[in-house]
Amino acid sequence: MFLRAPLIALISIALAGLVWQGLVVALHVPHYVIPAPDAIVAAAISQRHVLLAQAGFTVRATLIGLVVSLAFALACAVGFTRSREAERAALPLLIAFRSAPVPAIAPIAMLFLGRGIGTSILVVTIVSFFPLLVNLMRGLASVDRNAAELFHVYGAGFWQVFGMLRLPTALPFLFTGLRIAGAAALLGAMLSEWITGSHGLGNLILESADMRETELLWAAVLMSVGIAMGLFWLTATGERIVTRGA
Repeated sequence: MFLRAPLIALISIALAGLVWQGLVVALHVPHYVIPAPDAIVAAAISQRHVLLAQAGFTVRATLIGLVVSLAFALACAVGFTRSREAERAALPLLIAFRSAPVPAIAPIAMLFLGRGIGTSILVVTIVSFFPLLVNLMRGLASVDRNAAELFHVYGAGFWQVFGMLRLPTALPFLFTGLRIAGAAALLGAMLSEWITGSHGLGNLILESADMRETELLWAAVLMSVGIAMGLFWLTATGERIVTRGA
């Protein structure tokens, strides 16, 4: 049962690859427009060290940025739950900060952090923070009123209510935010790599397009899709495990 969803996904991908291969061969599509899957696989194997190194850089920036944004979002959500004044004061500033376009933020961040992984982590943190914050705030506020009153009657403190009632209630909302933030985080990391010219799949895609290495370009694109699907699957699996035990 645990492996059923990935197995179905692999079968679907294999069928899509067969259809893709058949259409490219039957229609005589030039390889520089859309290469056949077997050519992409051959390029991925021959360039596996490059692909894995660049993918590792992107995944590292994505995961670190997600952890930082989750910690920041959780701290803000808890603070806003304790103080409505803090929410009214800080939330408009956070919304304004999130509304700034990433292509404008990345060059500014590069001036302070350079072209390395620091800029990518900052961009990932910015793009993934708001979905996590919104879902956490909604989850922490959606506790059952009768249960909250019962905790109040028994004299439970804020952290007791938070740990025993609010946080378990917010877990499904948290994982919903993680599914949204995961895809946004990967895109943010790759966009930062495009803009700054640092290492990663984003820069590899850009360089492959410039060099007309179409097979490697598609291999990098498909690898980024696979990483995004893997993040989604890991989040969904984590939600089932955690909520089952909560």
